[in-house]
Amino acid sequence: MIREDRELLAELARLNTDMASLALRVMEGSASAAEQRHYAKRLVAAGERLQRRADGMGGAVIEGEVVAGASIALPVYTVGPEWEQ
Repeated sequence: MIREDRELLAELARLNTDMASLALRVMEGSASAAEQRHYAKRLVAAGERLQRRADGMGGAVIEGEVVAGASIALPVYTVGPEWEQ
């Protein structure tokens, strides 16, 4: 994993951790507009970084390997209630 990926994952983890406390403050009305804007800017920046990373991959990832140009078929529905099996 390259340094940029580690930094992105760390920021996503921080955003995730910060979300709960911000959400509670938003619900009770104590989160300032500045706090909300700051969090939104961080969230957008992380989203843009994640999108750039995904755009640069060039293929699907299967078991840790990028598969370029391969078609991917999902398995047939295999899990259901016992009465259907």
